[in-house]
Amino acid sequence: MKKFAIILPVAILLSGCPLFPSAPITGTEQQKAEKLSQIISTGGQANCKVTNIADKTSTQIVVSGKKMKFVGSDFGGGKKGTMINDGVYSYIWSEGEKTGFKTKLETETPTQPSDTPSQVAPIDTTKQAESYEDETKYTMDCTRGGVSDADFAPPTDVKFTDFSEMLKTVPTIPAE
Repeated sequence: MKKFAIILPVAILLSGCPLFPSAPITGTEQQKAEKLSQIISTGGQANCKVTNIADKTSTQIVVSGKKMKFVGSDFGGGKKGTMINDGVYSYIWSEGEKTGFKTKLETETPTQPSDTPSQVAPIDTTKQAESYEDETKYTMDCTRGGVSDADFAPPTDVKFTDFSEMLKTVPTIPAE
């Protein structure tokens, strides 16, 4: 019985099975945004709804690893627009439309460290302060985890025009 009590927790831990598959992200709006940024940079999962307090429009943000999905409140005519990045393609379409656009994503190539130190541009804090979104203008409700691959599947009833294929047919100007 003692062996079972030790083996079960270890098995759950090693299986990657989360004990708490989804948990709310708490704190101030700025802290929530920072936590979401950390989740994205570490390849985690989150499902967020960002609401503009003034006009009550909202945007849903779903992330898992390098995959992302944005559903915006108004892409014209009061329709919701959706953008999915499934790691291979980026898909964009509007609610109720039967056509959309897709483009193949560039594969990331790892950069080699250079021997020369990089020059860091000075930060204009005044400009940053002017562009800062006051947290009284929006609310952010996020849950960590609880995201599936189905969240990143484009709809089967929308026909996507592949821009990456179209670009292959565009003539290029030879370099001199």
